Amino acid sequence: MEGNTFKLIDDLSFYINQNEITIFTKDTKVRDFLIADPYKVVVDFKKVNSYATRTLDFKKAPFVSATLGDHDDFYRIAILLDGHYRYDIEAFKGGYIIKLK
Repeated sequence: MEGNTFKLIDDLSFYINQNEITIFTKDTKVRDFLIADPYKVVVDFKKVNSYATRTLDFKKAPFVSATLGDHDDFYRIAILLDGHYRYDIEAFKGGYIIKLK
């Protein structure tokens, strides 16, 4: 179980279970979308703090890595995928779950 848990920063971590990735955060999602070439699920969160850009490697298919980027009014998490997928995202107390299809 521990091999599937990844910590990016103190208040932001991930748990991978097959085709699902859980983002543990107390921050509010602003928007989410998919981009191609390479395929990424992008999730923007309301900014509470400023963060330096950093990347966390997962290497747990279908999830390759997550990159945290800081913007003016929000911060962004871009989750790199190993191929073309559609996804659903749902909120729960403590974060968000992204399910790839």
